[in-house]
Amino acid sequence: MPKLIPVINTKTTQKLKERIRLLKDFDGIFQIDIADGKFTPWKTWNSPEILKKIKKIKGKFELHLMVFNPEQVLPDWLETFPRRVIVHYEAIKDFSYIYELCHKNGVELGIAINPGTPFNVLDQYLKKIDIVVALGVTPGPSGQKFEWFVLDRIQQFKTKYPKILCEIDGGVNEENLEEIKKSGVNFVGIGSAIFEAEDPIERISYFKKSLNDK
Repeated sequence: MPKLIPVINTKTTQKLKERIRLLKDFDGIFQIDIADGKFTPWKTWNSPEILKKIKKIKGKFELHLMVFNPEQVLPDWLETFPRRVIVHYEAIKDFSYIYELCHKNGVELGIAINPGTPFNVLDQYLKKIDIVVALGVTPGPSGQKFEWFVLDRIQQFKTKYPKILCEIDGGVNEENLEEIKKSGVNFVGIGSAIFEAEDPIERISYFKKSLNDK
């Protein structure tokens, strides 16, 4: 059964800290979205210096870098001690540098692709990355409409590469969760359907249970 990854996508430090506090008893990892306003018009909170000062999250989160220049900003973000860094295929200029930097720091590496990008562009990287992240929406804010055709691509990819971990991120909610489970993904990133709800803790419990149900 796929595992839940709550996704924090926010513009303010206050909201970031509030949402991290909500996850203090969560037993998996969570995701923090970083958007620079260049790779995508959306811009999130964006400060590795602040994240470094937040206690007790070391190794408990993945960073989704929706940024134009991942090679330039990666060293600073690695100092926040993520478990995993996700960079976009569409933004990579020097994969070897990104790989070596993550490997040296003992951080897992994933590559994300936009909905319109075919999965076969990832074939050249699969031996060196830990996970593939398929976006169900265009990179940007939470709460966008889910692109259903992505599920067919995931299913085809998992049939071809059953041992490669795959995460779906963006636009996930209770309406599409059952079909998402059938695609064969290993992780499901959920943002606004959790954090924009009246009771985020209840939503986390609901989604965890739904993902575990056969």
